[in-house]
Amino acid sequence: MKKNIKLKLLYLTMTILVMACDDFLEKNPLTQLDSDTFWKTEQDVQAALTATYSTHRTSIFGSVRGSNGVAMDIEALSDNAITSSNFVNYVGMMQGGINPSSTGALNQTWSDCYDGIAKCNYFLDNIDGAKSLLTEANYNKYKGEALFNRCYYYNELVQRYGAVPLILYTQTIDSVNLVKTRPRSPKADVVARLLQDIDVAIAVLPADRYTDGHAVKGSAIMLKVRILMNNQRFAEAADVAWSLIGDAANPYSLYRNYSGLFFKEQRAADNKEIMFSVIYQAPADYHQLDQYVGSRMSCFPTPQLRDAYETNIDTGLKDPRLGMTIFQLGDQWVNNTKTGTFQQDGSVAESTLPFTNMAFKKWIDPTVRTPGSSTLSDQNIVKMRYADLLLLYAEAMFESGQGTDTRALKALNDVRTRPGVNMPLKTELTRDNIRNERRVELAYEGIRYNDIIRWGIAETVIPQIIHSTKGDKRKFDGYLWPIPQSQIDIMQGVWENNEPWN
Repeated sequence: MKKNIKLKLLYLTMTILVMACDDFLEKNPLTQLDSDTFWKTEQDVQAALTATYSTHRTSIFGSVRGSNGVAMDIEALSDNAITSSNFVNYVGMMQGGINPSSTGALNQTWSDCYDGIAKCNYFLDNIDGAKSLLTEANYNKYKGEALFNRCYYYNELVQRYGAVPLILYTQTIDSVNLVKTRPRSPKADVVARLLQDIDVAIAVLPADRYTDGHAVKGSAIMLKVRILMNNQRFAEAADVAWSLIGDAANPYSLYRNYSGLFFKEQRAADNKEIMFSVIYQAPADYHQLDQYVGSRMSCFPTPQLRDAYETNIDTGLKDPRLGMTIFQLGDQWVNNTKTGTFQQDGSVAESTLPFTNMAFKKWIDPTVRTPGSSTLSDQNIVKMRYADLLLLYAEAMFESGQGTDTRALKALNDVRTRPGVNMPLKTELTRDNIRNERRVELAYEGIRYNDIIRWGIAETVIPQIIHSTKGDKRKFDGYLWPIPQSQIDIMQGVWENNEPWN
């Protein structure tokens, strides 16, 4: 059955060619599959649903076989990491001086999101016609998943670009021409629609624990909390987060092994922390994370991230998450055949040690020496986990004036005292300790950049980061990215770009 679904998916993808390049407004009509050859079986429905997840598997949002780099590299745009790779041009964006014609992530994020949105629209436009093929439960589940994915992609778009076209239907020649005559939808309008749709998803998705790559109710609750937090709707975010955290039937909990969340134990039966991830399975489906991060060390930590980890006042030792996240000089390291430690003398790694004398350990297979393109890395890329929800709840409570509530402090301390970490309890919530806890708990998970953007501190922290051996400092270009020039050209004066590129 899985083989048939994969064949259907391949046919679907090759036939509709949805949003495959940057000029998303100039696509062919997406009605070719409305024929006797598709939407005739539940397998057809499942294949179309699988296509809605494909954007999570790109080099921007997950990882791709044969394409160096991973989604977490967006942290090189924050104060947590530095990149030396031209992968999707994060190195250029990190250094500063982007413009609407910049290549890489600035264009690909836009095109990837609208690719995913188009596939979601195609699915949602057609599933009602196939409703008779499905049980009521499956109909609701499939529709909820497509709505979750569409909301996920739109949330990414508005965080990066602000006002964007709100397209909720399959495009035809007429609808493409209509879009070309209207302005970008204000961010508030897009967010209002996202909250409407995610509520539907929450209502119909199964309450089971996330296990298999398909969004569930908990995934949708987490996404709604993120949307609300991104828009400073703190009291609402706290209520939504508590609807899961405080539920007696809550299927999620913090996992017993922090490092296992990112390598080897992601599929453990008792791992109840992961709420959504991009799933890979070698040998058919893999990526090159161990080579890119573990041997090339193309993305590596900043001293500021290292220094954010506290010393345990009870033991005098550093927060254990530091050693599970970062390689430092002298640490045990399989890529050194002379000393077995993290240092240049004796290293057989593909690249020399970064100038910060640190590399990321999180996500890495610690047993693979000098991984290459033939090494089958298949770590799942974790996109949502319960620790993040607990910390967002603590933040939402604090920012909405409820920081003295014992539930909020408990949420923060539950993360600090998780098994294997056991940092001392905080006695009160402050903005600084909430933000620092998020930084060290979620380091190199692709979250820090969005955090410093939504907190409005990026303009302060980014220019302090040195990104080269010459001591060059970063430049912060603004809280929104420019709309890609290819889109501005298509709109022929209808759209005005974001400041200062307008």
